[in-house]
Amino acid sequence: MRSRTLAPAVLGLIVAALAAPWASVHAGPPAETWLTANEPNAPPPVGPTGKTEEPCPPGGEWAKPLPISFGLEYVLASDYVFRGINYSEYAGEGREKLNHQLMPWVEVDTGPFGVWGVCLWFEWYAATDKITTSTDSHLYEVDYTGYWRYKIAPAATTVELGWSAYTYPQSAGDAHTTYEIYATLSFDDSSLFGTEAPVLNPSIGYWHDIDLIQAGWLEVAVEHPFELGGFDALKNTPFLKNLTVTPSLALGVDHRYLPKALGTGQPATRLGNITYGLDVCYDLSGALGLPAQAGSLTVGGFLNFSQALRDELINDELWGGLKVSYSW
Repeated sequence: MRSRTLAPAVLGLIVAALAAPWASVHAGPPAETWLTANEPNAPPPVGPTGKTEEPCPPGGEWAKPLPISFGLEYVLASDYVFRGINYSEYAGEGREKLNHQLMPWVEVDTGPFGVWGVCLWFEWYAATDKITTSTDSHLYEVDYTGYWRYKIAPAATTVELGWSAYTYPQSAGDAHTTYEIYATLSFDDSSLFGTEAPVLNPSIGYWHDIDLIQAGWLEVAVEHPFELGGFDALKNTPFLKNLTVTPSLALGVDHRYLPKALGTGQPATRLGNITYGLDVCYDLSGALGLPAQAGSLTVGGFLNFSQALRDELINDELWGGLKVSYSW
């Protein structure tokens, strides 16, 4: 059995971070720290769907003529790992076969009625025919998601509710599609730290499969984006001034999900995994001096490690890749 000594400490850290937004704000001005030193160029908060929540533009800056946002992200990954399960491994794989993932999305901001959005997600795997021998197609999965997001300003909280359909083109019958509903909460912890921008960006979400698996997955996460251009020593440094490095930490709680998804083991509610992530993003729009009207174009890479806590069912996994994103 693998060591689980990290789990209680990590759980304590994350629970404390989630409780932070509800704590009272300390009196007096905050001391000058690395948190406040980076405020002028602090990035806007990132919501649980991974898309940026843009702040209102200051006077004199360009504003969108329509309350519509859209985007497209392409990811080239070494593996497809979801909730600690590696779906792109097979016996005798040898050298890694690549995964190509594409996600187009669109959102409409209805003001007091929140933000409504839809997104699609495609996964192409070079060795799909090795996992499902009945097909010669490399299209492994297509997901459809609709969601609603609303910011509760007095509570410094953003809530998102959504529905997803997971489809597997190489499968037939009941195994072709399953459905989930989910709810996430993300918190603005800037009042606790005395900063203008969030620091740990704590979030919690629960996803429940209402069809094939009929089980759930809870995830608690924190992350902090370090925009290197916000540091005085780097703000004029070519390349580095347009770079953002974001470490992240997520604890997954398995509510009967893993045994049912894998078809083995005893269903129970237990800690599932801890995912350590590192994301590096380069603002290509800023580097090229593109106007805001042209949208945002970024390129980058990521590296993730999933530490299995239900190690009788899943393994430790290390994977990474490259990505290109555009949003308007």
